[in-house]
Amino acid sequence: MLDKKEKVVFEISITSVLKVILLLLSVWVLYQVRSILVVLLVAMVITIALEPFVEKLEKDRIPRSLSVIVLYIAFLAVLGAFVYFVIPPVALQIKELTLDLPYYTSRLSGFNFGDTSPITKILNNLSSNLTDSAGSILAGLISVFGGVVHAITVFALTFYALVDKEGLRKTLVALIPIDQKERLLATINKVSLKLGDWLRGQLLLMLIIGVVDGSILAVLGIQYALVLGLLAGLLEVIPIIGPTISALTAVFVAFVSGAALWKILVVLVAYIVVQQIENQILVPKIMQKATGLSPIIVIIALLVGDKLLGLGGAVLAIPVAAGIQVFTNEYMPLIKKR
Repeated sequence: MLDKKEKVVFEISITSVLKVILLLLSVWVLYQVRSILVVLLVAMVITIALEPFVEKLEKDRIPRSLSVIVLYIAFLAVLGAFVYFVIPPVALQIKELTLDLPYYTSRLSGFNFGDTSPITKILNNLSSNLTDSAGSILAGLISVFGGVVHAITVFALTFYALVDKEGLRKTLVALIPIDQKERLLATINKVSLKLGDWLRGQLLLMLIIGVVDGSILAVLGIQYALVLGLLAGLLEVIPIIGPTISALTAVFVAFVSGAALWKILVVLVAYIVVQQIENQILVPKIMQKATGLSPIIVIIALLVGDKLLGLGGAVLAIPVAAGIQVFTNEYMPLIKKR
């Protein structure tokens, strides 16, 4: 009996081809204007974070435009105080740490790691890499705003977005198809609320952890306490891995700087206790209304954001991922029903 070969024919319509081309072209255009997208995303994130405070002032019968101005003055005052009081000593400690690294490396060479040990190689390269890393971090931070001009643009966009909220809403309504208008607006509002809760909660956690860890190190007399506290706060955004890295870094610095053994043990225990208090008390209390992102999703988002846009992309990756999650949760059931 002869096997019959069936001919399989795939038909691709011109419309499908055009859609694929249009999609690829859109991706290419977005990639070309990625620096502008970063500015817009930063403005959007700041707007979402500040919106509840503006609404609170409005409820106190303060005009919206005046509320935004008051909030901006307060924000700039806090930012100015941070730059004036925190940045100089942090920069000084980073400079001292860079200069002291060769000495710490030579101290550790007394321990028999072996010439081919990965630890030895890491320590030998640490001094030269730190300066480059600091430069990369600075360049990444600058890339978030794109320099002074982009920083001014971000603040201007945020200001007008906060003042003219209804105008933006009317424009958005005009662009949405009538049959999807109500659901999409409700979803956007939900994204804004959840993202705002997450952002404010995360910033508060970063501040608390940074201040507490830095204060503990300062009381113990550990060198570079301010830098280590700032590092602990910044790494707080990365679940599990971030706090672990900050704890190991603090213990390492305490060890190589010649701190007493009991101080090193206290540093380790203190970081563990602070982390447990955060997980059991602070996070459930502060983040109870926020969008819950899986730690794996957070880490993947950070890696993708860093790969696409550097540190600026990593900073914006988590809020974007949180927004995508809300949209997915809202529309995935509808897609499955079709």
